[in-house]
Amino acid sequence: MLLPDLNFATISSLKPVEIVITEASRALKDQDRVINSSEIANVLRITLQTIAEADISFRAIYAYGTSKISNPEEYIPSEDAAGTFISSHLPYLTAANLNDGLLALVGSIFFLVFRRKKIKQKEQILYGEAMAREKSLRNQLLLEANASQERIDYLKSILALLTYALKELKRDLTVLKAN
Repeated sequence: MLLPDLNFATISSLKPVEIVITEASRALKDQDRVINSSEIANVLRITLQTIAEADISFRAIYAYGTSKISNPEEYIPSEDAAGTFISSHLPYLTAANLNDGLLALVGSIFFLVFRRKKIKQKEQILYGEAMAREKSLRNQLLLEANASQERIDYLKSILALLTYALKELKRDLTVLKAN
């Protein structure tokens, strides 16, 4: 399948994962850091509220926490930009010269394949970083078992968010590996 459904269909859609990994690094370095001192405080608060939800996605939590949607369960993933790209080039197939149309279509397919490869590389890097931070956060939670409830909630919310992100990254990598 040329266009599998991905959780992260573009490089820019991976930016929230990078932000959460950065926040996890800050949490590990600064033991005084809590939700209120985070740049993604709203996302972390929403994560705390939705930890019990089994079917919620990383992207839905992040979008809801950054006020891009009003309810995380209503999250509808954005259309794949590649579909728009190809559909904008389909009129070339009806052009006077069929060769020009086919050339445009082949170019679009090469663009999609190249883009998928770049997304896969970026996801692999982020997956490794997220795995390392998740393990470190689990250890940090054990080390800081007697910390304030605010700090524990902060660490748990980042850990949950990383877990959601890892699940979606792993799914994407599995889909991309199969194609």
